[in-house]
Amino acid sequence: MYVIGIIFVWVVTGFFLLNKEYIHQAYTTVQYYILLNLVYNFLYYDYVLWSYKGKSLSFLNHTFIELAFTFIVMPIAITIFIGYFPNHLFPAVMYVLAWSVCFTALEWVSSLWDMFVYDHGWSLFHSFWFNLLMFTMLIVHFKRPFIAIILSVPLALVLIWLFPFPLSSLN
Repeated sequence: MYVIGIIFVWVVTGFFLLNKEYIHQAYTTVQYYILLNLVYNFLYYDYVLWSYKGKSLSFLNHTFIELAFTFIVMPIAITIFIGYFPNHLFPAVMYVLAWSVCFTALEWVSSLWDMFVYDHGWSLFHSFWFNLLMFTMLIVHFKRPFIAIILSVPLALVLIWLFPFPLSSLN
């Protein structure tokens, strides 16, 4: 049930906080996130680094929850994130840090309630650094999409090198 609650909270938050002029401008950055997240989920399908656990409804498994977050929660969050991004360096760094801390804190609470599970060497510490990287790359993509795409390849390779999956896990 918590997943439905989270989706509801993000939809209501989006209704009040979405900067309407950025919805169309952020569209390609949302697609960038969705594509990379789906690639991760494809490569790590049988060797997940983290997973969601549904607690209240039997059909709520990692795949269902991941799809809900990928196509509902994160597009709203990304559009809000971009819509209020500051123009000056120090506030921008603090803004990325604040979003990373908030996302990591939400993940931490979910893990305390056994609704978010770490595996294969991944931890809350890794999630914090990943969130910093993700929010930074989302802004890079929003401002310079080609640069973000070029940077994404070596960054993905480094993450795969740090957290390798067995090739036998690919279907």
